[in-house]
Formats: sequence, C-alpha cells, structure tokens
Amino acid sequence: MPPLDPHPTRPRSRRRFNTAALVAALSASGLGALLGSRPAGAQQLLRPTPSDFEGPYRPVEGTIWGGSDLMTARDAVSPGWPVVLAGRLVDTAGRPHSGLRLQVWQANSTGRYDYHPAETPGHGRPDPAFRGHGETDPDAHGWYACRTIRPGGYRRTLFGFLPWTFVPHVHVAVRAGGRDLLVTQCDLDKTVAQQPATARADHAQLMRSDSIRRLGDTVGGAVLAQAELIRFDVVLDRPA
Repeated sequence: MPPLDPHPTRPRSRRRFNTAALVAALSASGLGALLGSRPAGAQQLLRPTPSDFEGPYRPVEGTIWGGSDLMTARDAVSPGWPVVLAGRLVDTAGRPHSGLRLQVWQANSTGRYDYHPAETPGHGRPDPAFRGHGETDPDAHGWYACRTIRPGGYRRTLFGFLPWTFVPHVHVAVRAGGRDLLVTQCDLDKTVAQQPATARADHAQLMRSDSIRRLGDTVGGAVLAQAELIRFDVVLDRPA
C-alpha cells in the first residue's frame, strides 16, 4: 500500500499513523475531555466508559482469539482499510490499569461477521483473510494497541421484526480472570475526529509504548505506519 496522501480524496480525510497530525477518536465513552463535575478544589474524575450492546456475534465459547492483528488470517491479509485501534485503560482518577485483558471483535469491511456460525448469507461479502476478533494485554502503563480494518455499516433485524441500521463499530471487552469487567463499543462514525498532536499531551507516550512496539514487531513498522490511528481510551469505574 503506498504512503497515504495527507490530502486524500477518500470521503473521510486520513493521516498517516506517524505524521504530526493525530487522528484521534474522542468518544463520548472514552477518555477525551470528559470530566465529571466536582466542587471547587475537589479532584476532577473521568467519567466511566458506559457499557454497550454486546451484540449477537461475539465469538462463541472456545474460540481461539489470536493476538493483536485482526487483519491477517489463513496466511492472507485482508484488503480492508487498515486501522490501529489504540488507547489507554485507566480508572476514573486517570491511573493506568494493567494485568487485564482486552478483547475486540467486529464485522468485516462489508458488514459481515465471517467468523460467527450465526451469520447468514446475504449479510455482506465474505473476507476469508480477516479474522475479525483478537485480544491483547495492556502494558504496564495501561496502553493497548491492535491492528484491524475499518468495519462496514450494515442493516439487520432486531428481535425478528425491527429493522435497524448499525453504523461502523468495534466491540471492546475488558476482562479479568475469565470474566467481563466491561463490554462497550467504539462507534467509528461518532468518534473519529482530527486533532493536532499537541491536543493530546500523551500522544508521544502512546507512540513509544510497549503495546505499539509489540504491534510493530508483529506486523512490521512500515506496514503499521500506513494505518489510520483510532484513539479509544477506556475508563473503568474501579480503582487501578
């Protein structure tokens, strides 16, 4: 894939992963600038990330989740638009959580959940090279990173009768000891926004984090540099 043009013609503007402009996902459920209101002089706490719909396509029990690169499966690489979903797992005081596991799963670029036995024909096109699910452990400073593709939006019927349009999203679960602490979603249409690198003082820390280094070792630094960066922080309502 050639280097991304800083002024591309795609519907949404893109930035290279390692340029001065950071493509940040400032989610209403992420860290962003969302601070809980406190009396004057009191510590401002971050709002916890709300739980969200798990959906019917969570990988079934016994699934081999694989690692932090969802783009590659069966010795092939998905042709979808590459994305690095990265951020920090913290508590409401901004302290990093480590020792937890983060699982992600999503549809492919046409809105199809290839890996799930409940998926039916007619829901998008198959992409046998896209694994569609993976997991990673945040590093000692709470940073996590995984490579995936931009999922497609799609239409489904809820409860057997209610038509519903789902916007592109990635499901995220934070787990400890084999149980969920939080299940939420990163809604890409809502969260993707452009901010200068100076808008996030910790961007350089993310780029130097062990999680980014491990992902670069897995997929290759040159490959990683071509991906769109989606920043999605997760705030747990429990002390680190």
